[in-house]
Amino acid sequence: MNAAPSGAARSPIPLRQQPGNAGPIDNGPTPDDIAAQKKLVDDLEKQLDQLDSRASAVESSLAGLEQSMHQSGLGLRGDIVSSRANMRNDLAKAKSALDGMDTDRAQKYIDQGGHELDKLEAFVGR
Repeated sequence: MNAAPSGAARSPIPLRQQPGNAGPIDNGPTPDDIAAQKKLVDDLEKQLDQLDSRASAVESSLAGLEQSMHQSGLGLRGDIVSSRANMRNDLAKAKSALDGMDTDRAQKYIDQGGHELDKLEAFVGR
């Protein structure tokens, strides 16, 4: 019984690539893509500007509180000092990412900076 089994798998016959079936050629971003990217960057810049304004107000409040505490020989709580440093760092990274047109990274750091800012505003009573 040298016959091959009736259900033996056959190797597929390669199909020839037809020049008309190659698919669309990527000519770069469309005008709609460019407009959407510009709107996203504008929105992120607006968010970052608002965070910067809020951060300035919180920094001012923290500086006044810190100064009055130092006169009594005290300092800010460690978690507040850490949140302030994280906020500054996150906002700087967001600016850098936005300058490099990395919108995903910019949004990540805007969100993180906003979270730290929320904690600081709650601390100073804003």
